[in-house]
Amino acid sequence: MLSAGFQKNSLTFFTQILKKLGEDGFVAENNISHTVDLRSRSAYQKNISDVVKGKCLEFPSELFFVYNWEPIALKNSFDALKTKIANKEIDLIFALGDVATKYITEDDLGIPAICFDTNSTEFLKQLASGKKNIVIVDDSRNIKDDIELFQSTFGYANIGYFRDKNHLYDLYNVYSDVLLLSKEKNFQLKVCEGSFFVPDEESARAEFKRCVTELSNEQISVVFLPEMGNGIDIANFYTQLRPLLSRKIHVISYDSKAQVAAGSLLSTYDPDENTRSAYAVDIIEKLVLNGFNPNAVSDIKTLSVPLSFGVNLKTASIVQWRPSFEVLVAVDDVFHSVKSK
Repeated sequence: MLSAGFQKNSLTFFTQILKKLGEDGFVAENNISHTVDLRSRSAYQKNISDVVKGKCLEFPSELFFVYNWEPIALKNSFDALKTKIANKEIDLIFALGDVATKYITEDDLGIPAICFDTNSTEFLKQLASGKKNIVIVDDSRNIKDDIELFQSTFGYANIGYFRDKNHLYDLYNVYSDVLLLSKEKNFQLKVCEGSFFVPDEESARAEFKRCVTELSNEQISVVFLPEMGNGIDIANFYTQLRPLLSRKIHVISYDSKAQVAAGSLLSTYDPDENTRSAYAVDIIEKLVLNGFNPNAVSDIKTLSVPLSFGVNLKTASIVQWRPSFEVLVAVDDVFHSVKSK
């Protein structure tokens, strides 16, 4: 497995893939903890590697090239990765996230690679065009689509946004797409840049706090939260958002039921990851049954994921926003309290 850093749903997604593979007999049936840290080889060895081995797919810990928002370290691991591929130690690569997927497409390693959890999916699929070894699982939805939806629905004219200072991570927040949308739809985009995709959680959260404070002093009506690396502290999420909420600024999270429960106003999200993981498992199993021949999945249908819509009425009260009847009818999940400090 390759990853420069895990996004908020990565662990749940990967765990469900392994469970479904176990149900179908491709790995040993397992009881994997949802709290295992995939960045820790010892925790991984104990919780995943040992419990799934014994069938046709195994996930040895020494074949994990997983980092905590360290893209240079991931890139530097490719020599070791190529050596293991040459020695026939690896038959299939899992790449999690946009950076790992970008590196895979730029340096085709000659064996099938399945790429998950991407935000700039359309761009990455174009980058991988003609490379039959690479299968990118996700649909093309990203935060730009959410901004377009909510901006047109509620008429937001001045929008706050976050961008990482390392512009490699524009892959995660699709900054260029959002900037283009702001020009097409004629709304003002106020951007705060910070270092959120860094290994040091304390530093990332300090940067997020700085940007929240900075944006709270702007003449904006809403802030959209993209992927934030290590910037979000979900246990203290309400405290993190307080400068915005106290100024009656709406906060809309990308693809996160957990963040709505913890204090953001709205989000649309994949409700349980089951559709996405089942789709990924179908691809994996087709590859295994066909000797890892990429032609086996060349005609697979594009992923279509039903989304849920969540609203936090406690937050709505704080920012003095009363959702219309039409909005309430469309809501799947209603939260009446804030489940964070």
